[in-house]
Amino acid sequence: MKLKQNEISAIKVLLASAENRSNQTLEELHRKLSSDDLVELYIDGAADLHSKTSGIGGVFFQNGNEIDSFSEFLGDATNNEAEYNALIRGLQVAKELNISNICIYADSLLVVNQVNGEFKVKHENMIPLHALVTDLLDDFDSWTLKHILRDKNTVADKLSKAGMMSGR
Repeated sequence: MKLKQNEISAIKVLLASAENRSNQTLEELHRKLSSDDLVELYIDGAADLHSKTSGIGGVFFQNGNEIDSFSEFLGDATNNEAEYNALIRGLQVAKELNISNICIYADSLLVVNQVNGEFKVKHENMIPLHALVTDLLDDFDSWTLKHILRDKNTVADKLSKAGMMSGR
């Protein structure tokens, strides 16, 4: 069973009160959900169908400090495929960095809502990408995926476009 973002938020609020943490399991869940080792990941994908190039990018922050980033050429892909691949690569890098609690920000409403279970995954190219994302997310103690506006995702946007341009 996967929890939706609003369900995770409700659990955080509930467990914030010590009287609601009556056993070790609830204490551990509270620690994981409120841990200050939380890392933020901003991701983006870019695609140019005319030149058949795409790229991905992402940047990691912890306590307001950038700790890592990536920018890679992807090849021929749609924008949605690039967005999914940016998320996949970000999760892979997070695992390499031994990150256990992550909050991911993306400007793709489609990807955010599909991964959070709000939208069904219908397109045949998206199904295996979605499955890989959900498998990777299972390795984290806690995670959230939130939609942000494009103008709040400028660093990841520049990294994805740089990745796309590196393959031209």
